[in-house]
Amino acid sequence: MLELDSRTLLVVTSLISIGSAVALTALWRAQLKSNGVGFWAIGMSCVALASILISMRGVISDVLSLVLANSLYVLGFLLILRGIRKFTERARLVLFDIGILPIATFSFYYFNYIDPSLAIRIAVLSAAFVIICSAIIITLLPQKDEPWRNAAYAVMLVFALFALIHGARGFLALYKPIELTFMQSSAYSSIVFLSGIFIIGGIAITLILLTYSVLESQLRITSQAVEQSASSIMITDRAGIISYVNPAAIAKTGYLKEELIGQTPRILRSGEAPIEQMASLWQSISAGKAWKGEFHNRKKSGELFWEIASIAPVKQRGGKISHFVAVKEDITSLKEAKARIQHLADHDMLTGLATRKLFMQSLVAEIAKAKENNTKVAVLFIDLDGFKSVNDSYGHNLGDQLLKNIATRLNACLRDTDKVARIGGDEFLVLHTNFRDNKSIASATQRIGEAISTPFDLDGVQVNITASIGISVYPDHGDDMEEMVKRADQAMYKVKRQGKNNYVFA
Repeated sequence: MLELDSRTLLVVTSLISIGSAVALTALWRAQLKSNGVGFWAIGMSCVALASILISMRGVISDVLSLVLANSLYVLGFLLILRGIRKFTERARLVLFDIGILPIATFSFYYFNYIDPSLAIRIAVLSAAFVIICSAIIITLLPQKDEPWRNAAYAVMLVFALFALIHGARGFLALYKPIELTFMQSSAYSSIVFLSGIFIIGGIAITLILLTYSVLESQLRITSQAVEQSASSIMITDRAGIISYVNPAAIAKTGYLKEELIGQTPRILRSGEAPIEQMASLWQSISAGKAWKGEFHNRKKSGELFWEIASIAPVKQRGGKISHFVAVKEDITSLKEAKARIQHLADHDMLTGLATRKLFMQSLVAEIAKAKENNTKVAVLFIDLDGFKSVNDSYGHNLGDQLLKNIATRLNACLRDTDKVARIGGDEFLVLHTNFRDNKSIASATQRIGEAISTPFDLDGVQVNITASIGISVYPDHGDDMEEMVKRADQAMYKVKRQGKNNYVFA
């Protein structure tokens, strides 16, 4: 049988181990999170160093070329086991970490210096390999539901072969000792070293495949999640050029994928976004921070829609930003519902007129304008005369119709700059702005009184009603909203006491 030089085979083993360690180190550095690959790289480095030390047998001391070298072999495989445990998210085997290496190192020393026995040293090393490889197989065996299980089977097969070879070697060393020294070239040593070369190469390859199978499965799951997401997802490069849009974004905007790729998100803008918002957005994401906000965008059809967006930078190793990803949700319906709710909160359900709250907000704003422009603001407090008798005589349904008709007539009497509110059952407030003098207010109030006193025809029933109106003017009768309404209310009651169907200033 062909006999190969043992030192040459050891050098080849060390070179393959070094190459494996380099490949695993590069793979380790490419990972964004720790997953055990670093332990594999260090383990292969230990195997490479051990092979180098053994190849120098006879040149350096036995402590280095035998005890340390064999201990490094054991340590290397223990590190690979540790990496496998971390990779599968299993707890470390403490007894292995603190037990096997000291026992093996002591045995190598004892059976070389105190009770020399090559057979026992070989058996100790083989036993350590068998135990560690078995632990690796047991760790990977339960992972049947993982997407990388096929790659795990390949890893288990390689370690099973390694355990089988060294189990046989240890058995033969004990029951059929070979008289040759360890470094002598022979068919036996050639088989041992060649099998070690192939197995170590196989270990490196299968571990790399295992890692890439995980990355591929994660990428596939992530890709499917993004593609099938109901949220609109858009990815741009650092310059803001769109490089990816998912189907949800295409369906939402109405654009084809080809029409969006290569463009910037400005293609969707309605032109309503404040410049300050865009400046804040770019300042945040360029600094590596996420940004959240709302956009009023435009579809290809021209239809406007609201989106809430979360935009975050995509950072590579070292923190360098390579892309930006935006995840957006259509909130048009929510905006419309919120607007309806706000309208209901600010407007009377029966007449559609403003509520007291909205009226007061408008009054505060108009008083502020009047102070700045040195103008006047008037508040008209209107109370219907005889409304209760209408309800009592004809029922509340007809009374409600009457209130709706009064609201219509009030709006018809007012300018676009004026505002009318219903604040009670038959009480109304009118805000009159931008007038020259009290005569113009009196004229407008008279028109309102005439409009209300004109008979109403409600389902064939003719209803006659009048109004008592009190007027307060800023700054003549007050300088804040509560005072203005209070003075107008007092003036209205004065009209009531004087016979109703009239108006009077505070």
